[in-house]
Amino acid sequence: MRKTVIAGLIFLAACVTKPAPQPVPKETSAAALVDRAGDSVETAVAVPADAPNEGIDFENNWIYDRYGRFRRHSWGIGHAGDRQIKTITVELPDGSLHKVYFDVTEMWKKWKPPG
Repeated sequence: MRKTVIAGLIFLAACVTKPAPQPVPKETSAAALVDRAGDSVETAVAVPADAPNEGIDFENNWIYDRYGRFRRHSWGIGHAGDRQIKTITVELPDGSLHKVYFDVTEMWKKWKPPG
């Protein structure tokens, strides 16, 4: 009888399910934590209304500070709600293309036709 009880306890112990291991949280890379200003319409860089040369110098300096040497590949202006967004595609020395978004709303509000 005693052997039966011990065998039964061993059998029950073997049948006990172990709790599932907790998933290990994924590590976040440093690149994912980098400031993403200018990478989308939502994070467009605001061009100050008093920026000289219609804001072009401000845009070029901002792009250079972020990417280094670049060449303007293309650009365009569009609407996002009540905002005026300028999209500039730049080419870097390695040949890669990057889009940068600028909010030029304040510049547009200030603009007056010549004459």
